[in-house]
Amino acid sequence: RGGTHCMIEFSVFLYGLLTAFVLLSAEQNRRLSRPNPAMVTAVGWGLFSMSSTLAVLLGGIALALLLGMDVPALAHLALR
Repeated sequence: RGGTHCMIEFSVFLYGLLTAFVLLSAEQNRRLSRPNPAMVTAVGWGLFSMSSTLAVLLGGIALALLLGMDVPALAHLALR
């Protein structure tokens, strides 16, 4: 397995940990009627922005493939 696979797996793992931390912290603060700390809010907005951007980009690639456009980078990755 190449270094790229390990980096992607680590990034997905880190994303999951951060997301779980933010959601659990926000839920606990809501139950205790406390405001969220600024860092939790900032990380939450960052994760939201990253998720939204990735969804739009992947949706664009899916639409391009659906319309029959040639996406050379995807063909290169598929051959690995």
